[in-house]
Amino acid sequence: MSMKTRMLVMVMSLGFMSCMPHMPVHETGHTPVEKLAARLLDLIDDPYIAQAHIGIAVKDLTNDHFILKHNAGKLYTPASNQKLYTTSAALTLLGADYRCQTRFYTTGEVRDSVLHGNLIIYGGGDPTFSGRFYNDNVDAVFFQWIDSLKKYGIRSINGTVIGDDSFFDDRRLGEGWNWDDEPFYYSAQIGALSYNDNCVDLIVTPGTNPGDALHIEARPQTNYVEIVNNGITREADSLGDVSFNRQRAGNKIYVNGVLPVNAGPVRESITVEDPAKWFLINLKRAWNSVRFSPSGGFTAKRRAVDTQKKQLFTFYSPPLSALIREINKKSDNFYAEQIFKILAAEKNKKGTAGQATAIVRDWLTAQGIALDAAIFVDGSGLSRMDQIAPIATVTLLETMYHHPDFNIFYESLPIAGVDGTLKNRMKNGLAKGVARAKTGFVRYTRTLSGYTTDQDGHDYAFSLMMNHYAVPTAYINHLQDRLVETLTRFKR
Repeated sequence: MSMKTRMLVMVMSLGFMSCMPHMPVHETGHTPVEKLAARLLDLIDDPYIAQAHIGIAVKDLTNDHFILKHNAGKLYTPASNQKLYTTSAALTLLGADYRCQTRFYTTGEVRDSVLHGNLIIYGGGDPTFSGRFYNDNVDAVFFQWIDSLKKYGIRSINGTVIGDDSFFDDRRLGEGWNWDDEPFYYSAQIGALSYNDNCVDLIVTPGTNPGDALHIEARPQTNYVEIVNNGITREADSLGDVSFNRQRAGNKIYVNGVLPVNAGPVRESITVEDPAKWFLINLKRAWNSVRFSPSGGFTAKRRAVDTQKKQLFTFYSPPLSALIREINKKSDNFYAEQIFKILAAEKNKKGTAGQATAIVRDWLTAQGIALDAAIFVDGSGLSRMDQIAPIATVTLLETMYHHPDFNIFYESLPIAGVDGTLKNRMKNGLAKGVARAKTGFVRYTRTLSGYTTDQDGHDYAFSLMMNHYAVPTAYINHLQDRLVETLTRFKR
């Protein structure tokens, strides 16, 4: 049987698996809980995933008792389950009400409504300078800043606007990130001054007639990126495929492929190089549009703030409670990495991933999590160097279950069958609306960790970590969903 045929058989079997009667293999226990553990083991006793690495930990938080530990102490690639560690530590060490701060300083004086001197914008890692919190107006904060400057009597600037992003180090990508992921939104560069998730949004539509070039709209429109359009329009109802790439260490974006003349739009967000410059080019565009243009232009300069500068005002982000919701519900890598380095900068005055790792690991040790059970180098889980044991994640979830801000953490997790990255999973069973869990995915890795409640009202923390499988990811999703559904359906 060819690999292609084997894959087709496995995908078709998903529906069959959900209908077939359960054939117990491990059900040798005598108590209801022992039988539950056996049923969970039966589900993973599957020849299609015999070569996969599977680790499971399930704990009854109500009774403080482990239901199942299957390879639970071994290390697995966590993918975005890593975000549970970043958000838990940030919520504890920074607090739910923490807000990112962007500070405005000046070197000069205000006379006759003119600032004579430079305006320095000191970035604090705020990831929200986009339309996400501002009714899709990506430039909203820029115009708010003009209003704030006017409150200080500043209606024009006889000087230069300087963007200082030295709150973070100048390493813009995480350790161990794949180079071929760099063009895509989930690998956006990290920066203390950022704009629009450090991406340009592209909307690709077919031309008027077959043979025409594809039409590409960039949002925002700037000269900071160059778009090379190699796309062609084809006949109606023909097959279409569009691909994107970006030149490494540059901002030349290539669009290739074809679309039928009657195709709908294709949307993609492509990363940009050098977040501080991207931030400033768009600040310039927005301020120029309302004729608020400094005489000396805009420039990026690290460590521009010193004791001789006078602070004008501070702009605050939405609270951390809102930011971790973005991280966990949507599995947002950019927000996770920004918060990771903010944690380091606020606690150790060095906004580096290395310092953030040390801070989080110290906190985990205080929660009773062994250092050799949680090894990581970034905040999002995009790195293949991250290694986590399921037992560590369940211990983390138990820690947060007893945390004063548990409700904030719990509400940040996707709800099965309802929203976030679980919106289209577990839509038809008892787990819908009950289970809340963080998904994780990189190629050949699928993880799911969170909480559910059984029919007796017992709360569970679970971590399902599956690596190195050769089946379609849909097959693994279905298996994980059945495991969670089995827990949720359990009644003593």
